[in-house]
Amino acid sequence: MKINKLLAAALMIVGGAAAAQTQVKLSGFVDLNLEYLKNSGSDGSLKRVSSGGLNNSRFNISGVEDLGGANKAYFTIEPMFSADTGVMASQFRQSYVGMRGDWGDVTLGRQFTPSYWVAGYSDPNWASAYSVVNAMQFFYASYRVDNALQYKTPTFGGLTGRFMYAFGKEDTTKAGRFMSAAVEYRNGPLFVGFASEKAYQTDVFNKAQMRDSQDNYLSAAYRMGSFEPTFIFHTYDGYYAYPPYVGFTSKGWDAQLGVRWNIVGRTRAHASFVHRKDDNNVDIGTANGLTLGITHGLSARTDVYVLASHVKNKKSVSIPYPVSWSANPQAGQSPTGIAFGIRHAF
Repeated sequence: MKINKLLAAALMIVGGAAAAQTQVKLSGFVDLNLEYLKNSGSDGSLKRVSSGGLNNSRFNISGVEDLGGANKAYFTIEPMFSADTGVMASQFRQSYVGMRGDWGDVTLGRQFTPSYWVAGYSDPNWASAYSVVNAMQFFYASYRVDNALQYKTPTFGGLTGRFMYAFGKEDTTKAGRFMSAAVEYRNGPLFVGFASEKAYQTDVFNKAQMRDSQDNYLSAAYRMGSFEPTFIFHTYDGYYAYPPYVGFTSKGWDAQLGVRWNIVGRTRAHASFVHRKDDNNVDIGTANGLTLGITHGLSARTDVYVLASHVKNKKSVSIPYPVSWSANPQAGQSPTGIAFGIRHAF
C-alpha cells in the first residue's frame, strides 16, 4: 500500500511539473512472456505467464534542469511492477539525484554499482531474467546498493573512472557498507573495463558478527560490424547473504564468453556461456550455464523474443544456481527455462 501511494505521488509530480518543465518525463517498459521452467530430477514443471523476460516491467520518472555553465541537475526514480498481476514491487529499482558538468558526474541514492556498468556491458543479455551473468557471476554479489554516493569522472583518452561509497544501514555498524572503484576504456569498437568492490554485511545467523566480501570484474567487448563477442572474468572471496534466508562463505572464479549479433534489420540474437569454478563446493558449487535468445523488433518500441537457458549444477550443494531468480532449483537439480514474450517501451 505504501509503495502505491509513493508511485501515485510521483506521477502527480510528473503531471504537475511537466506543464512548467518539459524536461521531466515518464517512460518505462511493460514486458510479459509465456514461460516454461523445469528442474532436473523433478516430476513436475512450471508453466506460467511471467513479467520481465528481457527486462523488468517498470516506470522511469526522470528530469533534468540546466543550471548554467555546462552544469545540470537531474533525478531518476524507477518503480517496478509485475505486469502479469499489477502488483508493485516493494522497492524501487533505482532512486537517485545528481549533478553533472565538465568536472564529472555525482549521484546520491539507490543506484547501480560500478561493476554493473563494467560487467553489464559485456553481458549479451543486459541483465535479463535468463542472464547467466546475473544468475551465476553476480549471484549474491551486489549490483545495486542503497544510500550510495558515486562519482563518475570525465572521459580522458577513452578512459572513464567510477568511484562509489555506500553508507550502509544508517546504524553504528558496517552493515550494508560498500566500496567500489572501476575504470572503463572505449575506443571505437573496443570496450575494456575493470571493477573492484568490497562489501560488508551482518551474518544472517549470528547478528553480532560482521562479515565482508571482495569481488573483482574484468570485461571486454569488440564490435566487428554486426557481430560483437564479449568476455567477463570475475573472482569472489568472502561472505554473501540474502537475509534472512541465505548466508554462506566461499571463494572462486567464473568466466563468461558471449556474443551479440544483429542478424538483419531489427532481428538480433545473443548467446552467453558461463563456467563457475568454486573452491569449496559446499554451499555453492562448480557449474556451467548457457543462455540463447532471439529478439525481433516489430517497431522502434515493441519487441517479440524467445529466450532459453540451462544451468548444469555439477555439485549437489545447498544453494544451486537458477536460470531465473523467480524459480529456484533444489540441491542436486539443474534448471532449464524457455520464455516467449513481448516487450513494449513507452
